[in-house]
Amino acid sequence: MEIFNSLMMLLIMGQFFIQLGVSVIPVSTIYSHDGDVIDCINRADQPAFNHPLLQNHIIQEYPTGMPQIGRDVQKNWQIWHETGENCPAGTIPIRRDLDPKVSHRKQPKVHEVTNKATTGHKYAIAYMQNRQKVYGTRVTLNVWTPIVESSFDFSLAQIWLASGSYETADLNTVEAGWQVFRSRYNDSQPRLFTYWTADGYNNTGCYGLDHPGFVQTSSTIAIGAAIGRTSTFGGTPFDMTLQIWKDPFSGHWWLALGPNIVPIGYWPATIFTTLSDHATTVEWGGEVLYRNLSGANTVAQMGSGEYADKGYGKAAYFCNLKVAENNHTLLPVQDFSLRADYPEYYTVKKSSNRNCGNHFYFGGPGPQRSGAVRGTVVSAFCLLFFFSVFSF
Repeated sequence: MEIFNSLMMLLIMGQFFIQLGVSVIPVSTIYSHDGDVIDCINRADQPAFNHPLLQNHIIQEYPTGMPQIGRDVQKNWQIWHETGENCPAGTIPIRRDLDPKVSHRKQPKVHEVTNKATTGHKYAIAYMQNRQKVYGTRVTLNVWTPIVESSFDFSLAQIWLASGSYETADLNTVEAGWQVFRSRYNDSQPRLFTYWTADGYNNTGCYGLDHPGFVQTSSTIAIGAAIGRTSTFGGTPFDMTLQIWKDPFSGHWWLALGPNIVPIGYWPATIFTTLSDHATTVEWGGEVLYRNLSGANTVAQMGSGEYADKGYGKAAYFCNLKVAENNHTLLPVQDFSLRADYPEYYTVKKSSNRNCGNHFYFGGPGPQRSGAVRGTVVSAFCLLFFFSVFSF
């Protein structure tokens, strides 16, 4: 009878967590004061292993060939760290998805990409493309809180490693950075994010651990959780260092965070096609999804919300750019190209100095409301106020 009661209790708990959007019963749960719920689950139970190509995957405990790697991140790097609670050894922290209906797709499908004017994705980036073999990149970027008024738009700063192309539907990417995306995260805080695709964002890939793919090894960093600090205009910048590199022995694409290069996890080589051996393109910079669904010209800033020519302390930047090519060694980037699809909204500008090497600034305020639109919005508020006061 006692065994039966225990089984019934487990069944009830399982149903309870499924209703909360949790597919695996956590070892423990941490409630962050910003509203995030962090579930600590056994590492072997993470979503990655639901991928058909990872059914018998053996977790790589630690990357090889990187002796300078650290094990600790900066104190309170993410807001949930302020609770003082930690996930137990052998578990990983997963931010609970409080709205499972939110789309996990980052980009339009392949057939939509040919008409970029209607997709809403706008870029201000630096890049190196058509390289023979790229095995990794490292960069330091500052974190901001851009204003993104529509909950269905986003603003981000990230690194991309890619191979293949949209046209042949074999574009493979691994991506990481920070993102503000209200409909996804339920607030406007900048958050650590990752993404991947193996077919040009068509049928494969997703954010973080939402769907199978990325294998997390860190018990201290939660992908999708809010970053603890941000830069302030004219003040001290808050930086984050990201590194993605191909492990020379396992072939997996590892992601690490911070100046000590603390490993977070990896994308297994087996889930890719054109990216399984090496990348041919590396990109760094900003991306905004601006769809203007309301028709009211909502604000969607990139970076700090200032144009690139505002420079240090005012504009967002990518600093200390490094790339690993034929010999797998990360070396400072000597030159790179720039691209800004909508320079009236967002710009990008090269710079160079002793502290940052060859680097760049990027960002901008995005589309601005016209006087007519502003007048319409103000008039609407005035009418609402009038009727609320005089309708009694």
